[in-house]
Amino acid sequence: RGTLQMSFARRLLLIALAQVFAPVIGFGFTVEAGGKTCFDETVKSSERVSGDWRVISGGVLDLDVEVTSPSGEHVYSAEREAAGSFAFFATDSGTYVVCFSNARATQAAREVSAKITVGEQGDGVELAKAEQLAPLEDRVKRLHTSMISVRDLQDQQREQDEERYRVTSQTRRWLLWFTVLEAFVLVAVSLWQILYLKSFFEVKRVV
Repeated sequence: RGTLQMSFARRLLLIALAQVFAPVIGFGFTVEAGGKTCFDETVKSSERVSGDWRVISGGVLDLDVEVTSPSGEHVYSAEREAAGSFAFFATDSGTYVVCFSNARATQAAREVSAKITVGEQGDGVELAKAEQLAPLEDRVKRLHTSMISVRDLQDQQREQDEERYRVTSQTRRWLLWFTVLEAFVLVAVSLWQILYLKSFFEVKRVV
């Protein structure tokens, strides 16, 4: 019950007479209880890989499915699913492996129907590589640093504006109180002068 490695190219040869120009590879296979069946295909960078699969018979209708890139990254994963689909654009050239695992089962094999499409170009879209992302990351970092500097400058200017507003408001309050005090003093002096002159003329009249 080891891992069964099969090539999509071999499958394509078997159905070439029936579907010479068909871009879709449809086939059925059996995954034994406790076993795993894998298919591999060589894919070029930026090519589209898509597929649909379905468990059609065999006890509890579920499987574990994984699609692995040449670097070992899982680009698709499903656990205990009866059906599923995946689609992605290859970021690396090399062999992509699709594995159907029935390791959870102890007795019943699973009959599976699958349909795989390989080779569609990504509508002219260039997928970014790590070396292509590095300059972009540097630009983003510089932009982030510039934004932080601008924000700090704005905060500093806002603090200065708030300080100037506080000083101006305090100065206005002092001027207001000084004006009120000045008016009070002027009124008091005027009253004193009136009372003084009144008393002066009254005393002079008596004399």
